[in-house]
Amino acid sequence: MPNALTVGERIVLHLDQYSRHQEDFDVPLDVSQDGIALALRISRAHAAIELKKLKESEEVWERLAHIKRGKTKRKVYFLTPKGEIKSDRIREFAQNEGIEIMPLLDLKKCKPSDLWDSLDPYKRDLLAMACTFRKPFNRAALPPTTVSLLPVNNDGVVEIPSELRDSILNMISREDWRKFHSFAADYWLDVGDIVERLYHLINAGRTREAEMLVASRGQQLISSANGDLHSTLSKLDNPSERYGDRVRFVRAMVARNAGHKEIALNIALQMQRSESTKERSDGLFVDGMISMDAKDHQGAYVKLVEARDLIIDRTDARIECEIAEALMNLGRNAEAKRILERMLMNRSGKSESDGIDRVYYQLGVISYRSGNGSEAVKCLSKSLGLTKMTNKSQLFRALSDAYTLVGMKDKAQEFSSKIPTTRKWGSS
Repeated sequence: MPNALTVGERIVLHLDQYSRHQEDFDVPLDVSQDGIALALRISRAHAAIELKKLKESEEVWERLAHIKRGKTKRKVYFLTPKGEIKSDRIREFAQNEGIEIMPLLDLKKCKPSDLWDSLDPYKRDLLAMACTFRKPFNRAALPPTTVSLLPVNNDGVVEIPSELRDSILNMISREDWRKFHSFAADYWLDVGDIVERLYHLINAGRTREAEMLVASRGQQLISSANGDLHSTLSKLDNPSERYGDRVRFVRAMVARNAGHKEIALNIALQMQRSESTKERSDGLFVDGMISMDAKDHQGAYVKLVEARDLIIDRTDARIECEIAEALMNLGRNAEAKRILERMLMNRSGKSESDGIDRVYYQLGVISYRSGNGSEAVKCLSKSLGLTKMTNKSQLFRALSDAYTLVGMKDKAQEFSSKIPTTRKWGSS
């Protein structure tokens, strides 16, 4: 035998754990070809080849059986008496050679402390580094090992069981914790996942880089808002003076979008006490959006106008669109339309399209409400051509209704069929 166990030997050790199920009617998935491949981090094809060899040597036998919680019978595999003898010999050999058996078997069944104790320092670092990742990642990013320590699927992607991950991370030093999170942060920079990069930057103690990321990619983070991102950003509760205003704005908007309205309002009120005119305006904007969420459209309108009036050197498309939205919700469509048309006139000659898709969408809504279906179709089509939104359900619904209004049922059905779920489209 070589100094590292072969895949066939690992299969024998794996199946040795399930001998008690040989006569069961329902057996675990782990004794099927798929289960063996998953547990040992090998491909299904590789498992099939090795099982064929083990059957030919009469160390494994197969039968049809129901898999627990499965609907059909599948081939399952167990050790023969000859295979059980071989398993004992493999374990004896591994013990004499100092080969760690536990990491070679199913990580989901390992007791974390036993697994940790069985590893040398190099493999401990490798496992802890892998456990630092919250999301599946490419195995090639980590250093190689002579054994298949990590669960890798056919695409070369690693995903550590959550319970094992949490337990292992509790066993490492604070210094290693920061070092491994720093490694993961740089991995997600190359991949392009800014939410994961932010999470790891903060845990690595690279706070200034985290603030720079929030400041430069704030709108993307706001669009990705959820409870987890809110929790991550809450750790930036004392940002530097250089990036503080932008960090607080993103924190407030993410908190609002994630449903933490009270926290968002507290941050907004803090912003409104700032010496910076821009930050006070942003604080009023968040405050107005929270009022909009509460259906206090008049209160939202007042706060948003106050936010706009603080910005005297330029037009903020974001604020203008929300003022128009508040007016539309108040039934003051003519005033809203004037604001939106003025925005289109003021951008004459500019090439950027940021926010203009929203302007055309709102003009389409106003036209639809006034019964002008052709103008609604025109505006909404322009919005669709400009939008960078991934989920276009709202636009598809609006276009379907607009085409219905002008009697073009085929086009209405075309856009209706693109909607994954039905939703109301009257406001953003």
